[in-house]
Order: sequence, then C-alpha cells, then structure tokens
Amino acid sequence: MLPQERQDLIMKELYEYHSVKISELSSKLDVTRETIRKDLYELEEKGLIRKVHGGAVLNKANLETNYSSRKIVNEWEKRAIAKKAVEFVYDNDTIYIDYGTTALYFARELIMKKTGLTIVTNSLSLANELVEHSNFSIIIIGGNVRKNERSLYGPVANQTIANLYVDTGFFGIGALHPEVGYTNIHMGEAEVSRLMVQHSKRRVMMADYSKFGSIHMNKVAPIEEVDTLITDSKADAEMLKAIQEKARNVIVVEAEGGEGDE
Repeated sequence: MLPQERQDLIMKELYEYHSVKISELSSKLDVTRETIRKDLYELEEKGLIRKVHGGAVLNKANLETNYSSRKIVNEWEKRAIAKKAVEFVYDNDTIYIDYGTTALYFARELIMKKTGLTIVTNSLSLANELVEHSNFSIIIIGGNVRKNERSLYGPVANQTIANLYVDTGFFGIGALHPEVGYTNIHMGEAEVSRLMVQHSKRRVMMADYSKFGSIHMNKVAPIEEVDTLITDSKADAEMLKAIQEKARNVIVVEAEGGEGDE
C-alpha cells in the first residue's frame, strides 16, 4: 500500500471516529508503528490532524472546515469520476448537483466542457464556484446552513424541491452497501438527496472506493433506484460485484496521475 493510500484511510477513520491510535492503525494496515508515525507527521504538516500521545485527533479547526480538507483525500479518483460523469450531461440540460467534494470536481468539469446549463444545488461552495467561473443559470434551494459542509437542508429546502424537477441528478454519497444501498451521515442532507432522487428523471451516483462497504444512519436510495453508479478501480472487488448484481449500470474508471490517490 502506498503512503497516500494509507493516509487516505487514516483520514477516513478520523472523519468517522475523530481519533485514532497508532497501535490500532499499525495492526489494521499491516505496517510498522514507525510507518504510521511518519504518516501522522505528514498529515500534521498539512494541517489536517494533531498528534497526541499514542495517536492523533482531527485538527480542531478542521472540524469546522473539513470540506476544504477532504478535497485532497482521494483527489485523483474524484477527478476521474467527475470527468466520466460529465458524459451524462447535455448542453442546455437542467441538472441537480448534490453537496460534497466529488461534486465540486464535477462542477469544474462542467465549466470547462458544457454550455447553457441550468443547475440546481444545495451546496454553497459549488454555487460560488459556478457563479464565479461560468454563465450557467444557478438555482440554490435555500434552507438551513450546515457550516462544516457548506450545504443547505431543512423545511425550506424540502419545500423548494417539491416544486423542482430536473433532467439528471448527480449525487455524492457518504457510504454504499449492496444490502442497504446509499446512505449519508446527516439526516437533513440525506432528506434533500432522497427528495432530489425522486425529482430527477435520471440519477447518477458518484462514489470513490472509500465509500464501499460502509453504512451510515440515513438512507438516500436503494441500489436499484439509481440509473448509473460511477466509481473507481480501487473499489473492493467483492463489494463491487455484489452491487453490480443489483445495479442498473456501473461504470469503473481509472484514476490518472497521483501516487495511488483517488
């Protein structure tokens, strides 16, 4: 396993549990404790974590700005997935783009390759990017702001969605499992995604390999309800096969560049 792959997995553990122990990481990743210490040192240098006795915790500031930090986790996989997803967009379409870091890379691909789009989103980061760099028509659904994700949710968002229908919805996802389907951590965000799945003629999920096999509390959609899943070649083979047996269409892409990144 390459250093970047290990560090991606360490960050995934931290985002889920907020702390890690060197001894547990050494056993789980089958490397020496010294290797883990080196990984933690490099992550601390990037400002992502803070080392503590016997392990590490998320940088306190990172708890409020983890959206920015997560952009560098599995970056190359996210870019490859985003490039493929653009092939499902046609000029002058009306589309929905969910919150999340993969969605941001997807928006940047749209800016370079598409024209005349109307884009509905619940992501403030994505809306800012599109307003700054494109001539697309942008609709923000409104609602409560989740600060660390820069996303919108709640009754106002749900009421807006009730009156909106799009050609294609593009969704990032917190986790996917062949038995449970697509799930997210935050209840309000999951509800927005769930409603937009219902209000999209076509549904495209964008999920890198790190999302496979996990289950979060709030269900977004069953595997069978999504038209296309786009993932990368690092996805667990057994999980991928189980999902392919239920999914309508699964596309696996190869990441370009990076040293084992997403």
